[in-house]
Amino acid sequence: CGDLMHDLSSEIGKISAYAAHPRVTREDIDAVASPKVSAVVFRMTDALANKDFDKAASVLADLLHNRESPVMILSVMGKYFRQLYTARLYLSAGKSKAEYMQLWNMSGGYFMEQQAQRLLDAAKRFSLPWCRYAVRRCAETDILLKNSYGQEGEVLTGLLMELASGRRVVPFS
Repeated sequence: CGDLMHDLSSEIGKISAYAAHPRVTREDIDAVASPKVSAVVFRMTDALANKDFDKAASVLADLLHNRESPVMILSVMGKYFRQLYTARLYLSAGKSKAEYMQLWNMSGGYFMEQQAQRLLDAAKRFSLPWCRYAVRRCAETDILLKNSYGQEGEVLTGLLMELASGRRVVPFS
């Protein structure tokens, strides 16, 4: 929590120094605040869950343009799809949101409860085999990414296209 609070304090300082009036606006925040990579990647994967490939691709392009680490992007994507997979498993087993939150150690109030609910809602739109496939492809892409010097953006774009290309999955052994 210490690093998070330090980052938050720094961002608040930048915004307040930038704002030219007593009330801070969304435009002030957007102009100077640095979004956390995990939050931006969550928007990208959330767009995939909502079948909005254009938005997902746009977010990925922005991340790569801003020189975010492809390994970090994939790491956050992998976590999202692991959370989605376990959410799908929990839904299939009739388990509660509280049980799901406990599994992922999602304590901390309203924000974590909302995040858990969004993951559970997204999981309803995917089949269990697709979720399993997405987790597997993220793991395989991690190996490929670490052996694709200079091609990292293409590797991530290929994964995004593959995951968005429909939900028909050829079963794997």
